[in-house]
Amino acid sequence: MVRFPQTVEDVWVVQKPDRIVLTWKNPTAYEDGSTLSVIEKIEIWVLEQDATGEAQLAEIPPEQFAEMAKLHATLTEDTIKESDAQEEAPQGQMTYSYDLTGKDALSKKYTFGIRVKGKKRYSSFSPLMSLKPVVLPLPPTQVKAAVFPDKIEITWDPPLKNRDQSSPPHVEGYNIYRSQGEEEPQRLNESLIKEEKYEDKNFVFGQTYRYLVRASATDTSPYLESEDSEAAEILTEDTFPPQPPKGLISVAGQDFLALSWDQNEEEDLAGYRVWRREEGTEEIHLLTQEPIKESAYNDREVEKGKMYAYAVTAVDISGNESRVSKIIIDGIRERKR
Repeated sequence: MVRFPQTVEDVWVVQKPDRIVLTWKNPTAYEDGSTLSVIEKIEIWVLEQDATGEAQLAEIPPEQFAEMAKLHATLTEDTIKESDAQEEAPQGQMTYSYDLTGKDALSKKYTFGIRVKGKKRYSSFSPLMSLKPVVLPLPPTQVKAAVFPDKIEITWDPPLKNRDQSSPPHVEGYNIYRSQGEEEPQRLNESLIKEEKYEDKNFVFGQTYRYLVRASATDTSPYLESEDSEAAEILTEDTFPPQPPKGLISVAGQDFLALSWDQNEEEDLAGYRVWRREEGTEEIHLLTQEPIKESAYNDREVEKGKMYAYAVTAVDISGNESRVSKIIIDGIRERKR
């Protein structure tokens, strides 16, 4: 029985400044569902058309593509295995770059089809993907990152020209990419950013992040992007103290003063410190040597007839301490006989 491999899946094309990058997923089975254990060849076919007329808009029927397209590249079994061995690429996913060369490269429409060969037979062509390259803008400049308590704010300057030095630049918006360590940059925004600012709220203090920005000549995916901007690297140190506790009150017991206050809402809160000063003195005492978790404290080291001033501060897990709360004065009054 003659078996044909299933077609290539998830074909995608995107323009880089001087090339078109193709990605796709190799099939793992024949059309009858049996396992495709070996792919001997991958063929990349391309049809170049003048894009100054109707050809830019017309879709190419698969049978017409097979007659008009030319074989551009053949990837051998060794190349396929080498691609599968790359740790950053999902198993079976392939990438290929088609260089845009010649003075008329940007005046053409490029349609790509991919097929694979099993032990004996070729698959049908993959779904056809077309792209009309455009003159891309230069990358954004002056990329900066600043840390705030709840976000990292990235700002940049727009490009002034396109890659061919023409102006105004073809910019519909921007894409923001972030990376850590040796990992590949990942796009953060789902839709195109229209202003020169982005807020990254999904971060962790104590980490180092790198941000880069690309200008896009299209406002929908697949984005035709500029080259990478220079990266802005930032260490997210937490230097932001909590808010001062609010609502401090006291209630006098028989031989103690009960303090309570509103719970702070910071997620990185470590606890509270309680401070006391005896009225008529300058010396301030810290009553809680270690931050306490509860928003209440009973001071049992008090004397009847004396008045005390109390305040509370909040401390986070990085050791940042808030300003003092409002100060209250209270004491245990001696009962008259």
